[in-house]
Amino acid sequence: MIFNIRHFQFILGIVAILALAECSDSSDSSAVDQDALDRMIIEEYIAVNDTNAVTHESGIYYSIVDTVPTGAPVGGTILNIFYTAKILGGNPYDVNTRSDGDDSVKLKQGVGAIYPIGLDTGLGLMREGETFRFYIPSSLAYGNYSFSSLIPENSILEIEVEVAAIQNEADILAEQLSAINAYIVNQNLNDTIANPKDSVEYLASEQIYYKRMSAGTLNDTLRRNDLATISYIGTTLDATEFDRRPNAAPLTYTFGINAVITGLDDGVSSMERGETALIILPSHKAYGESAFVIPSYRKQDFVDLEIIPQYAAKVAPYEILIFETSLLNNP
Repeated sequence: MIFNIRHFQFILGIVAILALAECSDSSDSSAVDQDALDRMIIEEYIAVNDTNAVTHESGIYYSIVDTVPTGAPVGGTILNIFYTAKILGGNPYDVNTRSDGDDSVKLKQGVGAIYPIGLDTGLGLMREGETFRFYIPSSLAYGNYSFSSLIPENSILEIEVEVAAIQNEADILAEQLSAINAYIVNQNLNDTIANPKDSVEYLASEQIYYKRMSAGTLNDTLRRNDLATISYIGTTLDATEFDRRPNAAPLTYTFGINAVITGLDDGVSSMERGETALIILPSHKAYGESAFVIPSYRKQDFVDLEIIPQYAAKVAPYEILIFETSLLNNP
């Protein structure tokens, strides 16, 4: 389904507030006991294994593996990170590292788009180029949830993170426009014989790409608050399908009031009823920072727990999206 990103940020904000409240609520003895137990376990562990670790006021512990005192501060920016995550003292359960040849992962710090929330807090302490090791108590990790036998309930996490680079929204947009233009060339989308009907247009005011694939009814376009009925196939730039609404089960929504993601609504505004078009969206016109979750392969669990919305299980942070869309005649 296509949801507005504000809905997701609201959900994550509530989750963060509830988790922090649980930590501080002295009337809940079980929560207090678990916090105390976590602190004792972490402090005993670092006394033996990491004597440089310190406590942060949030409740996480951290040590600086590599420091860059003059690096740019992270706060509220888009990060490119490498990481290794494990249960305290255990084997890694999720890894994305340079040594494995992985690409860095993009995420945005400080906006409630990172889970576990203790990691979001910890990243805010870092600078570009630094590597930190975080020890995250269960109340700032997964609480009493468990994820298969690898991550039992009330697990304390040990996550080592390198901030490889920091970007801003303008950096991301420039990077993505370049990637989209390369995609258009590689897919021969401007070849109107191989890929009819029109060449790709860049709609500068909307900052999206639009290619009419078949004509609709001349001048029969939508007005604000009209009902729009669309079918679509949604894919990422590497052709991974993340959503589909066929003609037999289309999506009907109120046009022009942010009922769907901004870029799709912008693209539909250029369509005539009966038309099919390809609409290509940079991430800021789609799901933006989406959600970064560790473990990355268990995103659906976080959807099922209503911590993140369904789209975030399939759409990574800062993902370019393509919608092959038909604007149907309303029944």
